[in-house]
Amino acid sequence: MESTNIIQWGLPVLSIFILFVAWWLLNGRLKRQRLNDELELGKIEAQRLKELDLVKSDFFSNVTHEFRTPLTLILGHLEQVIPTISDDQAKKELIVVKRNAKLLEKLINQLLDIAKIEADRMDLDLRKGNIVPFINEIQRSFKSLAERKGIALQFDATTDEVVMDFDPDKVELIFFNLLSNAFKFTDKGQVGLKISAVQQDGKDYCKLVVQDTGIGIVDEQIPKVFDRFYQSENSRWRKNKGTGIGLALVKDLVDLHDGKIDLKSISGVGTEITILLPIEQVAAKSEASMEIPALESIDPDFEVSLEFEAKKQTLTEEEINAQNIVLVIEDNDDIRNFLRLTLEPTYRVFDAVDGETGIAKATEIIPDVIICDVMMPGKDGFEVTKILKKQEKTSHVPIVLLTAKAGVENRIVGLETGADAYVPKPFSSDELHARIKNLIDGRKKLKEKFSRSMLVKPETVSEPSMEEKFLLRVKAAVEAHLDDENFSVEELSKEVGMSRAQLHRKLIALTGVSASRFVRNYRLEHAYQLLQNKVGTVSEIAYRVGYSSPAYFTKCFTEDFGISPSQVKKDS
Repeated sequence: MESTNIIQWGLPVLSIFILFVAWWLLNGRLKRQRLNDELELGKIEAQRLKELDLVKSDFFSNVTHEFRTPLTLILGHLEQVIPTISDDQAKKELIVVKRNAKLLEKLINQLLDIAKIEADRMDLDLRKGNIVPFINEIQRSFKSLAERKGIALQFDATTDEVVMDFDPDKVELIFFNLLSNAFKFTDKGQVGLKISAVQQDGKDYCKLVVQDTGIGIVDEQIPKVFDRFYQSENSRWRKNKGTGIGLALVKDLVDLHDGKIDLKSISGVGTEITILLPIEQVAAKSEASMEIPALESIDPDFEVSLEFEAKKQTLTEEEINAQNIVLVIEDNDDIRNFLRLTLEPTYRVFDAVDGETGIAKATEIIPDVIICDVMMPGKDGFEVTKILKKQEKTSHVPIVLLTAKAGVENRIVGLETGADAYVPKPFSSDELHARIKNLIDGRKKLKEKFSRSMLVKPETVSEPSMEEKFLLRVKAAVEAHLDDENFSVEELSKEVGMSRAQLHRKLIALTGVSASRFVRNYRLEHAYQLLQNKVGTVSEIAYRVGYSSPAYFTKCFTEDFGISPSQVKKDS
């Protein structure tokens, strides 16, 4: 009976177990088959992607090569023309063009190098030679730049000779990029280059160290600095913004040499980059007596920049009353100077090198128009616009944003912050002039809205704008001192929390009249209403609106309204 029960219950359990094992084996086989299919598909997809990458790389290389032809013509003609120019200012402007064309050429060359590395088409041209004098020549080519920037350039070699296999062109490019970066982010400090022979893991290396006492890199960004096209968001790095190519290319070139690269940095203290290049590599082509080329003096910024006669960045009495002030907020020296050059024949131009100083300058001078770059260190153009549009002193000033990002989404962001116009780079000078003129002309409508007829009886609005609130405060201050003949513009300025110049410029922009004229107009408008309502004699009304001399009151009133006070009272 017991055995019967075992069979009765055991067979179904065994059957279930067998079915489970069969299912598990079958499922495993199906999974393996599916995995094999996926791997096969993955190989096909990987091959397709590889082919696509090659097509893109070829297209990229071809297009980049095409850039070289017009660039070669530009540089060739500039080199011929510049020496023949006698006008100093014109020569400086052409040198700026040449400098930026050279920078473009450098960028194109770097992009081509990256494309070759991506496509595994970059080979090393290894030569056997003494690398010490070669590196020394590279650092010496930075001597003029070091002197101009007030930076101590030091070279330290523990030995006079390190004979090794290396590609001179690639090594030159590596240390050009590293030293250029070191100088770019160091001000009146020190840049050093050290070279020595070391052993590591039983292998001989040439150790090269580039050190600087510059701004350094914050810890969380150090792992990313060798990534292609990575640019630090640190405002101090963005001030010297580049392409994000240089250090990535350096790492690729070191890897090509089977070398190692390491970066250490402390924010605010400096950066140290260590490179280890193996002494011996395969396919060395020449003897140890490799010729060391003499390199030209390297100064990425050239010796000449586009400069202007220094002008005081403060307002004169005449300029306080002027309607032609433009503030340029731009961190790129060449673009800022170009804007000054193209605008100054028509406008009085002030400038600022970043958002923070731009906000302070705009608040101080109350310009008629602000031209502001979007990408800047610290506060960018969007932040600058938000701040200036929200503060009372500058809320009315039209702002033109300049940017290399011409996409619709960027335009929307710019306009949402309160910008009045959005101009993509590169821009036409004529277009910029037209935009500025239209914005200044558009202010006339604002002046009409806040015309003299609104001085005493402003329109009733459910929610006054910032400009209307400002005018209401000014009028309230004048009203509170209406009978005080000694109430001055200086006192009015203090009451509304502005300097005399700021109040003056703001009122001119909104109403078309100066601060002193605004006070006079308000007094006379108030007097006109009192005369119409016959609330007193002409003399009494003159005293009530701050005139100690009824005769002078009558003179001013008649000049403004073309009718005497007594006539207004009589006709009412």
